[in-house]
Amino acid sequence: MPEEIKADYCIVGGGIAGILLAFKLAVSGKEIVILDQGPHFTEEDRANMLLKSKESLNDFADYNDNVAPAVITPHSTADTDEQIARYTNYRLFGIGGTALHFQGIMMRPLKEDMQVKSRYGYGRDWPITYSELEPWLLHAEKEIGVSGNEDNPYASPRSEPFPMPAHPFSYFDKEIFAPALKKLGIVGHSSPFSVNSKVYNNRSACQACRACKFCPSGARYSPDRVHFPFLREQPNVRILENTSLRRLETGVNDDKIVAAQAIRITDKIPLDVQANTFILAMGGVETPRALLLSSSKGIHKDGLGNMGGQLGRGFSDHDGPLAVFDAGRNVGNRLGFETMMTDHFRINDDRRSLPTFSIFGSPAIDWINIGNAAVQWGTKDNIISLEELRNGMAQYVSLWTQTELQGNGTLELDPDNRNAKELIKRLRNE
Repeated sequence: MPEEIKADYCIVGGGIAGILLAFKLAVSGKEIVILDQGPHFTEEDRANMLLKSKESLNDFADYNDNVAPAVITPHSTADTDEQIARYTNYRLFGIGGTALHFQGIMMRPLKEDMQVKSRYGYGRDWPITYSELEPWLLHAEKEIGVSGNEDNPYASPRSEPFPMPAHPFSYFDKEIFAPALKKLGIVGHSSPFSVNSKVYNNRSACQACRACKFCPSGARYSPDRVHFPFLREQPNVRILENTSLRRLETGVNDDKIVAAQAIRITDKIPLDVQANTFILAMGGVETPRALLLSSSKGIHKDGLGNMGGQLGRGFSDHDGPLAVFDAGRNVGNRLGFETMMTDHFRINDDRRSLPTFSIFGSPAIDWINIGNAAVQWGTKDNIISLEELRNGMAQYVSLWTQTELQGNGTLELDPDNRNAKELIKRLRNE
């Protein structure tokens, strides 16, 4: 028999959204259960992973390296396709979610982004305006801690300044990037980041240690460091890590979710969580996947809430094409994140045919490694010395963009491995 848990709120997903919601709800005194299919990473875990990444000279070391494959893609299809495998590795399960290793860019939408149908004739308008959303954006920036300056001429209006000033521009920004942009009639401005530029809410300012993925100082926001410790001390909050949601069960009339069926990954013990309110905060991939798995014999036969057949449609992500080139001069060192960017190309009157994008620039030394550079620039006909390679890498610049995508993607269940209900039954019988 499954273990039964009762609560007022069941929040599935321990990333930014789930942890912040729980943080706000906890003061109500209501019983809250948080499920996350990954573990909680301690400061010791972070230190060990950082040491491992430096010892092996592998900057691609990540939190996923320290969890079992069943946690990374629990009970889902394991695909050997290189592109799918790479995308799966970027997704991260654990208390803190993808914010454990994200870069921390905190760009706001433009008011035009929310009215693409009425302004440009494609997609759909948001049901609310930028002015209605803006106070909530500000509230989120204060809660998380965002650094930035009001120096972006392309941005939509703010009602208050950023919680912290922006990080100072680097040598590269001031001497190379900004002058190059100016020659093109483009304004370079500060990048908004959830990385402290000063002490904020008892958290350290950035120490420029360039180990941003694990952030030893805690300057970059991560919900498991900032809000999770408070939740762990609350008697009305129960946190179940390494617990995977399998499906949501509806009542006899199919009009209300009555239980979340889950599995403890460590020992395969099934759980039934009964609550008055269920909140799915599992991200853009796992949330529709969970709803598609939660089909019923009634109106939700194609997935919970999928009566119109739109669940999983219109999937989009942010892409980041990267170009690396030789600037012909030393470009300085990279802080670990880009302090200057430009939204010049986000302002576009022909967005139906020309997508918008932002540009970031920095020294490329953290983006490439010496082995890749040797392979790329050293061939049989072009043998370069180690000294030439070292000197050349000091001149490499990376430019990358964050680009508007069409949102034509579709998320679907694997037809050969989708019967969560039968999986639950089998586990309960074992």
